[in-house]
Amino acid sequence: MTFTELVSLLEKQVKLHKSLYQLALKKTEALKKQDIDTLTALMNDEQKHIFAIQQLENNRLRLLQHHGLMEATMTSCIERAEEPERSRLAELYDELSSVIASMKQANDVNRQLTEQSLQFIYLTLDMLMPQTQPITYSKNTYDEPLDRSMFESKA
Repeated sequence: MTFTELVSLLEKQVKLHKSLYQLALKKTEALKKQDIDTLTALMNDEQKHIFAIQQLENNRLRLLQHHGLMEATMTSCIERAEEPERSRLAELYDELSSVIASMKQANDVNRQLTEQSLQFIYLTLDMLMPQTQPITYSKNTYDEPLDRSMFESKA
């Protein structure tokens, strides 16, 4: 089997993942600046990238199934490929792994920034609208009739 089509698909995937990583970095800056409009636009672009990556991944799986490689991993494809394609597949695999690791790290930072923003919002809401118990006695506590006398003495 020739792996030319697989190389082409992986090149597209690497390109999309790099672009998605750039969006994650821009999202970090938008979170730091609390720019909601930019953040919304970036998240829409992110969804488009994710959809395109899923399509490429589906195409890659179909290609491998078409050639009878149902359970083929990238390492097994690299092992089966001939030399000019083997080195290119290995490069793409390393590049894709590196970009995905960087993207995971950027997404972790974005998650932490989002959690901190939410904590700040909850703290601000609690300060504006406290839900504390009143310090004084409530009216209902002593208005109830007592079943027994105030004094426990026998006459």
